[in-house]
Amino acid sequence: MAFRVPRWRFYLFLLSVAHLALAGGAFAEEKFQKATVVEPFLEIHTGPAAVYPIFYVAEKGEKINLLKRRADWYKVRLANGKEGWVNRSEIELTLLAQGRKKNFMERFYDDRVAGRLVMGWGVGTFGGDSSLYVRADYPLNNTIKAEIVATFVSSDQGSAQIYSGGIVIVPFRWRWLSLSGTMGAGVVKSTPSDLLINATRDTSPEAHAGIGLSIPLVRDLSLDGEFRNFTVFSSTESTQEFQEYSLGLSFQF
Repeated sequence: MAFRVPRWRFYLFLLSVAHLALAGGAFAEEKFQKATVVEPFLEIHTGPAAVYPIFYVAEKGEKINLLKRRADWYKVRLANGKEGWVNRSEIELTLLAQGRKKNFMERFYDDRVAGRLVMGWGVGTFGGDSSLYVRADYPLNNTIKAEIVATFVSSDQGSAQIYSGGIVIVPFRWRWLSLSGTMGAGVVKSTPSDLLINATRDTSPEAHAGIGLSIPLVRDLSLDGEFRNFTVFSSTESTQEFQEYSLGLSFQF
C-alpha cells in the first residue's frame, strides 16, 4: 500500500532545497574570496580551458575576486569589472588579500573538493512507497563518479533505510542534458510497524543498477531524474526486487 512521507521529512526536504537556493544567492552577493596578483602578469582566458583565447593580462598588484571553480580553472572578476578564467596553478601563485598564502586545508579543498563534490536531495517512490534520498557524488575522471546514497522509505507497515555506494558512468554529456548509468550495492535496514505481530527488524544486503538524466538549471544547480532496480537478498533462499523512481536537485560545490 502506498503511503505519505511523514511531515518532518517533507519539511526537511523543503529546507534542503531552500538551502541550495540560498547558497546560490549568497554566491551572487559578492561573497567571494579575494586575491592579489603577485606574479609580473596573470593571463585571463575567455573560458575554462587553455584553448580559449587570452583577452586580458592582469598586472602585478591588481586585485581579483575568485567567483567560482570548474575543475582546474577559476572564474575571476577584476577590479575593472572584466571577468574571465585563470588556471588553478596560476591562482596558487597569488596571495590572499589578508597577505597570507593558502594553508594545507585550503589547498586540499582546492585540489580535491572544490568544483568536484556534488550533493543531491530528492523524493520518489520505492516499491510503490514514498521515499526521500540524500546523495553525494565525487568524480574519479571525466566519465566515472563514485557515489554514496542514503534513502528513507516509510509506509503503514513500517520504515526502511537504504545505505549504498556505487559507480556512476556518464557516457553521454551535452550542454543541456547528460545521461548516466549506475551500479552499486549496500544494505537495507527495515523496521516493521508496532501494529504488526511477531515482526522483527531486519538488515539485508542489496544490489542495484539504474539509468538517469540530469538537466542543468542555473549556476551549479541541476534537476535529476532516475530509475533504479534493487535486488534485496532477504535470505539465502529468496530475493525481492523493488523499483525506485526519483526526482531531485543537485548542487556542485
